[in-house]
Amino acid sequence: MKSNCYRFSRTAVALAAGVLLAFAPGAASAVETTFTGYTNGCFGGACVPPTSAGAQSATLMGLTYSNSTFDVTTAGGFVSIGATFASPNIDNLGSFTLTGLPSVYTGHSFDLRVTFTAPTGTSPNTVVFNDMLTGTVSGTNNGGVFVDFDNTVKHFTFAGGGTFDFFVNDVSLTAGQSIAVSGTITSQVSPIPEPETYALLMAGLGAVSFMARRRKKAA
Repeated sequence: MKSNCYRFSRTAVALAAGVLLAFAPGAASAVETTFTGYTNGCFGGACVPPTSAGAQSATLMGLTYSNSTFDVTTAGGFVSIGATFASPNIDNLGSFTLTGLPSVYTGHSFDLRVTFTAPTGTSPNTVVFNDMLTGTVSGTNNGGVFVDFDNTVKHFTFAGGGTFDFFVNDVSLTAGQSIAVSGTITSQVSPIPEPETYALLMAGLGAVSFMARRRKKAA
């Protein structure tokens, strides 16, 4: 009988410990999140990119930016946005097209506005995030153009818990070509435990408490 109680006690402790570990920050796996939005852009220090979705573009001499829409989901808390140019652009951050006409771009700037809603499951889930990034344009049109976003990382925090970082890659474009603007999102959104998990936790803790009292009386 004493041996059975001992085995039951060990089982209860293991059960409670396992559930507690599941609640530990290091053991909680990230919830995969979906980001849906669009981009707009404009050239010049005083420019303001449009705030609405739709087919739009901006031109500086022979350099043209075309906007985009995207609908991407993280895998393991990570997602890469945009690797392929398209017309219209889908699932990238827009695109640049450069003609071969002689022009000098050094000293100009480009503002990129990325607009998207908070992923489902976060709180509040109706907030629209606006991420404005400014790139420095350099180069000559008859050779190529470089848009430097200065490795800027935008950091966002969800009110309901969790964070994500948004990063846009620099763009290097040869005359006569088109290229998509790309970036990455890394997210850390903690899952909300299911009611069954809470019930399991309480059962395990209750069993440990019960056996502790039994052992105390037996002593």
